[in-house]
Amino acid sequence: MSTSTLQNNYNLNFSISNFNILKIEDLLESEIIETITKNHKVSTFSLLFITENIGRHSIGYKDYYFTKGTILAIRKDKTHHFYNNKNVRGYFLLFKEDFLNSYLNQREISKTIQMFNEVLSSPKTQLKEEQFNEVLCFFVQIEKEFTEKSDEYSLKIIRSLLHILITIIHRIKSMGYNKVQLSNYLKEFIKFQNLLESDYNKSKKVNYYANKLGFSTKKLNTIVQYIADKPVKAFIDDLVIIKAKSFLLHSNLSVKEVAFKLGFKDPTNLYKYFRKHTQFTPEAFRKRYRE
Repeated sequence: MSTSTLQNNYNLNFSISNFNILKIEDLLESEIIETITKNHKVSTFSLLFITENIGRHSIGYKDYYFTKGTILAIRKDKTHHFYNNKNVRGYFLLFKEDFLNSYLNQREISKTIQMFNEVLSSPKTQLKEEQFNEVLCFFVQIEKEFTEKSDEYSLKIIRSLLHILITIIHRIKSMGYNKVQLSNYLKEFIKFQNLLESDYNKSKKVNYYANKLGFSTKKLNTIVQYIADKPVKAFIDDLVIIKAKSFLLHSNLSVKEVAFKLGFKDPTNLYKYFRKHTQFTPEAFRKRYRE
């Protein structure tokens, strides 16, 4: 199923509101269960909030185990999938940046969605009992506005509630001493990350990105090492592999076409590169994870 079709299944009116909130138990009992329990992605930011039971959810090919009070933040266009656990209860909230545009300025929007950047912060937040009750109230209010009241004021109220909810989650995360929030390197790192997202198929060399940003390679390494806890080259390679996996799983492109999409002039270089970082050939990876 394509991303747009899946998006429509998550919410038939998404194009109107750029927002949706669903009960996890309803989603797991819907006709799209076979699709959402396979790797997929949608062009929204998503919050998964667990209110009952235990289980796991895959984000970026990594499993995150959850229990009551777990919040999982999923960045837009990030590969993820549900596991078919019919006993899990909770909320699945989705929104696009456009949903916040008419309410927040660009700086505040950027700050709000930083929580969904898994490089800056773990996708998983575990709430204490008193925090659980506070957060649950917001999800309940948002759901009520969206599904019951749903009048001309509802989306404005939901925007305000969502902004407060994400700010509260930021606060809870900061209690764990998140060094990223205190870092002078954060702005520079985000600039690098955005440049890499747009130019990963042009170059995989550190000096290319350092020169584009006006940094020395030493400074860029210092920034990325501090924020992402890995050297720049490893960070670049990780992103290229993520893109390669996405093309292999979510398109019908041949391996040769995927190689060209990623900026490899010779497809054999993709084979070597992919195998070095995953222990799989591109074909073997596609066969295993598409089944």
